[in-house]
Amino acid sequence: MQLFLLYLFLFLAGCVLGWVIEVFFRRFFSAKKWVNPGFMKGPWLPLYGFGVILMFTMCYLCISVFPQSVTFYNPLGDLFGRSGVSGAQIADLIPIIMMWIGMVALEFTAGLVFIKGFHVKLWDYSNMKGNVMGIICPVFTVIWLAVAVIYYYAINPFLYKLAINVYAYMFGGEGAIAHFGFIFALGLSYGLMIYDLTTSIGLFNAISKFAKDSGMVAKAEELKAEWNKLTDEGKKKMFSVLPKVVKEGLNEYKNAPKNALKDKINKVILIDPSKSDAPTDNYDESGRPVRTDEDK
Repeated sequence: MQLFLLYLFLFLAGCVLGWVIEVFFRRFFSAKKWVNPGFMKGPWLPLYGFGVILMFTMCYLCISVFPQSVTFYNPLGDLFGRSGVSGAQIADLIPIIMMWIGMVALEFTAGLVFIKGFHVKLWDYSNMKGNVMGIICPVFTVIWLAVAVIYYYAINPFLYKLAINVYAYMFGGEGAIAHFGFIFALGLSYGLMIYDLTTSIGLFNAISKFAKDSGMVAKAEELKAEWNKLTDEGKKKMFSVLPKVVKEGLNEYKNAPKNALKDKINKVILIDPSKSDAPTDNYDESGRPVRTDEDK
């Protein structure tokens, strides 16, 4: 029971931190707008929660199984029962590769479950070269390798220390009230998450049916097209009244090869470079993931 509660804490922490990371990543690097990156409405991404559990467990099992003669990275001198400070070691490749493969498999499994089970694409790599069903691709596979390396060297030893402290807080030294309060807060968080999950499943179905029956999708597209038309006309009018020297400067800036490096990268990793935003363009106007064609 104690180990179970500890894993619940790690899973919840991974869900929340992963949600925060994804929100800012998609705002500034991929979708370029504020979106809720998860299936649920609340601030949690179970994929990251399972990822933390997977990497933590793999490190624990790997380091525990090998004999003491095999040295692993141990910056704090106390990691999974091993004492003695040690820097990066060649044996570190074993848990890193295990975590890497595990995270790629986890991403593929999660993507497949949501597409086939809930008809929702939380991410879309269809425009990336070498992608498999739009769920995984070589570029993000390399990113998962980087995540495994960063986790192993920069997070895992300190997460282990945190887990030990949380374990001690829940089960010793602070008194029954502290234990009860912590476990109650943990249970309340999971209660909210489960409620969020059940309502989100119904919410996606209700929104899809309502939008289809009321013609909201078609109306939204018409409004979007009209807005783009008015915006383009406004830009043209504004440009027409500018002085000639300003126009020439703007044209020169517009035609400058400032995105040459980006274009070269897109040609390498994208199937169609003209659709550079395709892998992240799977959100509606409200910032929620769109449903797949399989459910239309």
